[in-house]
Amino acid sequence: MNQSDPFADLKKRQREMWASFTPTALFTTPVAGQLVKFAGIVSSENVLDVGTGTGVVAITAARTGARVTGLDLTPELLDQARENARIARMEHIVWTEGDAEQLPYPDASFDIVVSQFGHMFAPRPEVAVAEMRRVLKPGGRIAFATWPPEHFIGRLFAFVGRNSPPPPPGAAAPPQWGNPAIITERLAASFEAPFFCAGYDERPGPER
Repeated sequence: MNQSDPFADLKKRQREMWASFTPTALFTTPVAGQLVKFAGIVSSENVLDVGTGTGVVAITAARTGARVTGLDLTPELLDQARENARIARMEHIVWTEGDAEQLPYPDASFDIVVSQFGHMFAPRPEVAVAEMRRVLKPGGRIAFATWPPEHFIGRLFAFVGRNSPPPPPGAAAPPQWGNPAIITERLAASFEAPFFCAGYDERPGPER
């Protein structure tokens, strides 16, 4: 962890919290298939899954024949992702411990960046978006799944937030990523206008 990062303590707590996420990952599996289809991933593409968790999106993307890298802040989740990939016979996936705000990859490394809920927890959305844009090739695209604030998980986050210690100054609330207006504003400087869907969709994500 980069100790010069003003949010290093917050990220340390996040890493410890997400270490117990594995049993909950079962409920994210159906969304993974929707996200991969929405992203329009094909076999010739290099894909980065930010906040890969137990690897459900990365493994689903790898089944298309794409070359996939999964990144997560939490070593315990990456251990589970490797085991899941072994069971799925997708052991060619590259797993990396790392931070969405400091992606450890060269510029223009990937055709697609995806994230199933993981990018929401980066405290500085502008930094995370800039990093995702940096590692994309020209014409690359991003696609992500988030929880709308008015749905159950969004309301749960609001409840937890009201009953938890306040985050460090400058940290954005994760449920903001469920607001289309906020998403559009955050992506405006780096991507074409985004579009949204509540389920399966044939179209790829926003391009530049």
